[in-house]
Amino acid sequence: MSQTSDDAPTGPIRGRTPAAPPAGNRPAPGGAQAPSLRWNVAGDLIAATLLVVALLLPWNLYFGLGIPRSNMVVLALLFAVTLLSLASIAVAGSWRSSSARFDPALAGRLRLALNVPYGLLVLGFVVFDVVETVRFGGTVNVPGGVGPGAWLGIAGALLSAHPVITGPAGDDSARPVRIIGYASMAGAALSFVFNLYWRVRYALHGANGSSDFGKQNIAVIVTAVVYGVVALVTVLVASRWLSRATRASRLATAALGVSTLVAGVLVWILPVGRDIDAFHGIAQNTSTAGVGFEGYLAWAAAAAIFAPRTLLARRDSSATEENAWRAAARNGLLLIIVWGLGSMLMRFTDLAVAVSLNYPFSRYDTLVLAAFDLATAVLAIWLRINLGNDAVSARLISSLCGLVATLAISRVVVGVALAPRFAESPNAPPPNPVYGNNLAQQITSTFDVALCVLALCILAAAVVTGHLSGRRRRRRQRLAARRRAASAAAPTTRIPTGASPQPAGAPRIFRGDDSATRRIPPQKPRIFRPPS
Repeated sequence: MSQTSDDAPTGPIRGRTPAAPPAGNRPAPGGAQAPSLRWNVAGDLIAATLLVVALLLPWNLYFGLGIPRSNMVVLALLFAVTLLSLASIAVAGSWRSSSARFDPALAGRLRLALNVPYGLLVLGFVVFDVVETVRFGGTVNVPGGVGPGAWLGIAGALLSAHPVITGPAGDDSARPVRIIGYASMAGAALSFVFNLYWRVRYALHGANGSSDFGKQNIAVIVTAVVYGVVALVTVLVASRWLSRATRASRLATAALGVSTLVAGVLVWILPVGRDIDAFHGIAQNTSTAGVGFEGYLAWAAAAAIFAPRTLLARRDSSATEENAWRAAARNGLLLIIVWGLGSMLMRFTDLAVAVSLNYPFSRYDTLVLAAFDLATAVLAIWLRINLGNDAVSARLISSLCGLVATLAISRVVVGVALAPRFAESPNAPPPNPVYGNNLAQQITSTFDVALCVLALCILAAAVVTGHLSGRRRRRRQRLAARRRAASAAAPTTRIPTGASPQPAGAPRIFRGDDSATRRIPPQKPRIFRPPS
């Protein structure tokens, strides 16, 4: 058969190379799939670990494996939803993504469905605390709060519900995280207003319903306002990152979420945890005792949503990537600045209240604690200003970030060691097995421990930024050296110009044959005689 331009080819044509498939349909090489598979498997293992550890931590002041008289029905429900979340990893986990029969869409729906009960259980604990807060408002009864078990649990459930990452698909996690951020800020604001109302009402009416107003009433109002404003501003600054979809905000959110989880575990398991936090790491409402669960729970959930794709994103030595890490570090430094200055303000407020009411106090200890707060805040301010300055050495930036981390840890140590304490009474009732301490001034809290971990994350970001900057600088130097070598090795082009013209001889005057001046007869010599 003849094959012309009008006939379709019916067989292979010799000498013609078959067309390559489109780029979008080409199978990815095995080396490109391996990192994604490793990240997915690591994410599933981390999710399973968080779910198991959440079983061992308290969920509020009255429920958990380490809490006496916990409700057995709720405990059984917790085990059931944990098994469902673990089953989502086993049935539709990333370890099955290499199979030819694996359907990513079906697996994603299955993972989400099996983790919905866990999220509803965490939401139930939040609603329970809100109801208890409204019910016990203005009384000595303490609401349950939301403990680190719920923080780790919601983070593990959201990681388990995250679909397996099989390619560079679009990230649609910005909207749910933005909703969580707005809910966190709204909840913190409502909690601040509610607690401030009850404390001002108590100060105005007195403990026995009397209307006498004096120094003690003013001290209660001032303390409630200062402590509440500091806690509210801190939550608003941190939760604002959740409403932004930039890479820098996602990196900062992931670091803050990890810091929150680590701090909750450390405060609960360490023997000194009850001195660091009077509620033993179980967060109350915002302004009740510092930063509330409206912040911790939201940060842990947002970090679990953002972390998989944020950490799996391609990292290069471009200026954009370097600026993202720098901006994330500057966000973390801003949070340290706010809390450091706020802690100093709270310490001076307590000192003024103690002086006005003739309470026992130590001016030296208060000034030392305030000095640590101020030094940490001032150094963080300098770093935040100069972190984007290329003229400052990367080694100096990394060293000072390490100093900020050291000061943050020192603040926790001296905050517990130098805090004023009540004298133990021999007739005092036995302490609560879960929460409470003998500190007269509780400013150090779980959030201070979270800032210690966050400062270490800032140090890591500074090291990464210096590494990226060094790689970019070395690449520019190599390109410049190549250009110089290429220009030096280029052959010289010679343009022929011909022979140089010879200079003309001396000019000569032409005289014809009839010229009278052709020959000038020489004169005869004459002898000169002077006149006689």
